[in-house]
Amino acid sequence: MERGRSRHPLWDRDSDTWFCLHCNGKITGVQIAQNLWHCPACGASPVDIFDTAFWCEDEGKSLPPIGAKGKSNSSKPDFQVVDDRPKLELSERNIVLLMRSALLDDSTDVSERLGALLAEITVDEDNDVWISLEEDLWPDHKEPTQAIKVAAQLGIEIELETMRSKIPFHWPGLGELTSSTTEYTQMLLDAYAQYAAPSDSKS
Repeated sequence: MERGRSRHPLWDRDSDTWFCLHCNGKITGVQIAQNLWHCPACGASPVDIFDTAFWCEDEGKSLPPIGAKGKSNSSKPDFQVVDDRPKLELSERNIVLLMRSALLDDSTDVSERLGALLAEITVDEDNDVWISLEEDLWPDHKEPTQAIKVAAQLGIEIELETMRSKIPFHWPGLGELTSSTTEYTQMLLDAYAQYAAPSDSKS
């Protein structure tokens, strides 16, 4: 192939001059090859690059070269560097997930785990966290040390308070007696059974 000429990867045609249908640019064979068959001026793909400007009356003779427009460096391809490295996104949802997971780490029995699951966690515009713990499920004297450590790792402030709300089961103290959900469930079944309505006696 002659010096300065290049072959189109789609049309299988050779030329030392190419034209962009998208921006009407005139491109040298060296320019288009170095730019991986994308227009150096507008970035149009190879499907918009032709060896004749068939859409012009003079077949592109009057079109200005890309270099003359100052939009391209004919010696270097036009590349854009994209940083696709994974980054930790501290969104409200992600912060709440991490804080609730930390509360579960702090939990030593079923009652505290329920308290962690039912805790109200809010995140303000500065990503600082406010945690409200149910007083019937989370001991007053117990600090959620893991949650505090996670907040410190993330560089955010954490505020704690107790709240009183409707808990899902009676006798919250039962959950303090075990760390096993199956044992706790059986305790609940036995406790509720004592208040079950008597079965109709057979006549």
